[in-house]
Formats: sequence, structure tokens, C-alpha cells
Amino acid sequence: METKLQTNQNVEIKSKKEVSLRKLLNMIGLLIFGGLALTIITNPPHSINEIKEFLLFIVGSAFVYYVLVNLYFIGQSWRKVVYASLLIIGSVSIFIIFYLSTSSIPH
Repeated sequence: METKLQTNQNVEIKSKKEVSLRKLLNMIGLLIFGGLALTIITNPPHSINEIKEFLLFIVGSAFVYYVLVNLYFIGQSWRKVVYASLLIIGSVSIFIIFYLSTSSIPH
């Protein structure tokens, strides 16, 4: 009786769960930012400058969202970058909350 030896092969398996979760998060982003863009129609701003600022906010937010979502699914090391980015964004947001609540705004 002979034994057949098989060598180990490293095979990377990409699960369908991650692919479908990635699609789901991209579709959720489309709904969120599409809904934000529709608010210009339902509640029109007072000036052209406000429209420009609002559209700039939507485009910037969508860019950050899609970059972070797609970096998350590239690989394990990129997930750490996404987590660090979210930590920085959250920390800056909390700092801005306290800063704006303690400083007076001149009118």
C-alpha cells in the first residue's frame, strides 16, 4: 500500500458574506447621501452660497465614507487604518462639541 503525499497550498478564500456586506454598505451610503442631496429639493436653502456649502459637505462626507468602507474590505492591515481613522474622526468631533459649547459666537 502506497501513501500519496500532498503538499500544503495556501489558498485565499474570499467569502461571499464579505462581498455582500460590502455591497450592502455601499448601497446604504448611496441611500444616505442621495437622501441628503434630495433635501435641497424638499427644503431649499436661502442662498447659492448655502447650496454650494451643503453640496461640498455631501461630496466630502460621501468621499470619506466610501474610501473607509472600501479600505476596510481590502485586507486585515487596512482595517486597522480604518479603525484608527474612525477613532481620530470621533475624537475630533467630541473636541469640536466641547469647543463650540464653551466659546461664544459673535453675531
